[in-house]
Amino acid sequence: MTTMKNKPISFNLDNPSDKQLFDHVKDIKNFSAYAKSLIAQDIQYKRNVIRVEVGKK
Repeated sequence: MTTMKNKPISFNLDNPSDKQLFDHVKDIKNFSAYAKSLIAQDIQYKRNVIRVEVGKK
């Protein structure tokens, strides 16, 4: 059996920054996959940054 967890995201359309983000993603068919790909990129970026910082010491 698969265990699923949800992490909802809200956009305040009265806030210009949130509205810009919402407008960017509103037509994405698989928003969940899109968000997961951005999270995966962030994880990879942070791993690379940590390696560089450790290498400098």
